[in-house]
Amino acid sequence: MEFAHITPSRGRLTVLASAALWLAACGGGTDSGPQGGSALAAPPAIQGTVASGNPVANAVVTATDVNGKTATATADTNGNFTLVTSALTAPVALVATDPSAQVSPMVSVLASLPTAGQTATSNVTTLTTALSALLTSDGNPLDFVTPGAATTLNAVTGASVTAATGTLDTYLSNLLAATGLPANFDPVGTPFTANHSGADALIDMVSVVPEGAVTYLVYKTPTSAASQKAAYLTLNNTSTAANVPVAPTVSSGTVAALVSLQTYLGTLPAALQSCGAAGGTGAACSGLIDASYLENGFTNITQYNTDLSSSSLNLNGSVPVVVSVNSAGTSALIGIPYGLSSASGSNGQYTLYTTVQQTPSGTWDIIGNQLPYNLSVSTRTTYRNFLDTYTDPATGNPDVPFFDAGVNLSVGSLGTGHSGANISFVNVTGPGLPGGTTCNPAATSASSPCGLWLAKDSSGDMNLLSTAPSAALTRPPTSGISGTSEYRWSWAPSSYTPPASVGYWISGGTPINLSTLPPQAVYQFTLYNSSGTSLGTYSVTNPNSFADATLGQNAYNAGYFPVLGSDVTATFLTATGSLAGQQTSMSVDFTPPPANSPLTTTGVFIQSRDNNNCDVESSNVPVLPGVTSATVAAPAAKCGNGTAMAFWAINSTADPAFRIVQLKSKNASGVLFYLNQTVRSSSSAKSAS
Repeated sequence: MEFAHITPSRGRLTVLASAALWLAACGGGTDSGPQGGSALAAPPAIQGTVASGNPVANAVVTATDVNGKTATATADTNGNFTLVTSALTAPVALVATDPSAQVSPMVSVLASLPTAGQTATSNVTTLTTALSALLTSDGNPLDFVTPGAATTLNAVTGASVTAATGTLDTYLSNLLAATGLPANFDPVGTPFTANHSGADALIDMVSVVPEGAVTYLVYKTPTSAASQKAAYLTLNNTSTAANVPVAPTVSSGTVAALVSLQTYLGTLPAALQSCGAAGGTGAACSGLIDASYLENGFTNITQYNTDLSSSSLNLNGSVPVVVSVNSAGTSALIGIPYGLSSASGSNGQYTLYTTVQQTPSGTWDIIGNQLPYNLSVSTRTTYRNFLDTYTDPATGNPDVPFFDAGVNLSVGSLGTGHSGANISFVNVTGPGLPGGTTCNPAATSASSPCGLWLAKDSSGDMNLLSTAPSAALTRPPTSGISGTSEYRWSWAPSSYTPPASVGYWISGGTPINLSTLPPQAVYQFTLYNSSGTSLGTYSVTNPNSFADATLGQNAYNAGYFPVLGSDVTATFLTATGSLAGQQTSMSVDFTPPPANSPLTTTGVFIQSRDNNNCDVESSNVPVLPGVTSATVAAPAAKCGNGTAMAFWAINSTADPAFRIVQLKSKNASGVLFYLNQTVRSSSSAKSAS
């Protein structure tokens, strides 16, 4: 379970409201005493604000005490709540959940409770979540409400909470001074209003960042890449006030710029709704979209993201979040949550990532990432289910189902006559890739690869090479192009043996340690044309936190994935099926993720490869909420040997092949969740792992 809003990969914010009104949501009031006597004391209660910079409207706050008893309250539109504690015994953990699922659960812990007639303040915020994590051995504050977890509520004492607060304040000392807060700030017990000033401004400027088995607290304020990781506070009980890292200094000017940005973001969704309805141009977009807007080669925001002009677009209740800011605090990558509704009542949750800038007049507008090419990096996890048990030639073991995770490296063409049409091959370097972030692609070798190489195949798709080249490419490769842009660096279960010498798998047989990667990772894409001439090197940011394979495994085990129709398996993915022969198109039906799933199905894709190494990849067929089927066609192109492309037969011994039907889904922040149903026709068929 995710537990804190940090970057858009760990949650979302809800709508900003103005007034601060308390709402008694669970019990309360007074009872009449004996006739002629005085009124009984009001029951004890806690009041507070649920906020992650912005208030979490209508948050459900559940208190769990040391004996497992619970009490619940509902916050108002400003995130304010009142919860009666008369039935509870300290210590207590509060967990606030967002009914719109835009903010991940946040936690606060209390070592003591008020007595009858008393009311105490207990906020639930990003900072209280960090404080709670400092009391655990594993950095997961939800341990306090999870049976059998590593840390229980018995760890919450007055002394331990005081010590954790001291650790937190020592780390936040620069921000406390810049926001005008005292050096001994109490994030749990200090009343505040979620209006981007004081304590709320402080919350705006930090993120809780899970990185594999480790969780960090990080300043959002501009930091050099070299000092970034050194300034992370590890959130577990080994961190103390004596060993906190040295955090970067923060100027009052930076604070002012970020407060201005947060205020602007509160007005952005409504303006974007109107602009999108107008097609991204005209008076509705004046002052919203900069005249120099450019995003992945697109100069119109509704062409970059066609959802923005959809009549089913819903930006109500959306509050954009800051992913990262530039060194001057005048430009920021942001995520804008939105929904799409269908006639059947189904809803999908998505996020638009874009860049905003502060103009010379002090206002803000959308400028885009200024990339002239359609480049992206996405966090991804895939469940690869095999419907056969043939020996995989890449591993020497039988095909078995497994989960993997890594990044998707996308080089999309904008079509003939557009900027991406002349890209023939690409080198990508960055966190988690061979050679890391500082290697020189020109010096790549078999023993010391630098980054990953992608090249355009016969379908026109840009895919990773099957094996790492022994030297830097100077011309487009004519062979050895895989059928995937999905780099794999983690797998589950641990008993799975990944291929040892495949270019799109991490080498060495050891999964990556996510704690070594930064939270907002920047990759360098160097593009080349067919003559080997460089078209330039461009920085591309992955807006989401990284993941290992357990993310997909846990989501699948929870029943969150879509389900491929059994008829597709029986007819198209079975050697004896009625559609086992060569096909040029296929109607794919499926059951969407259930209502409680954080995933939204976004597309259907089919891939097939035969022993002539003709890799056939369909276009991704988009799927909107409420849709349960899609017709997928093979490309109208030819293989290298002149044969027309098709989804190859899986009942032919003369030409062994595989087929993959992939259901693509995303969570609200854009992390990719893929379901691959795969069949190979024999042990001689190409590997599909």
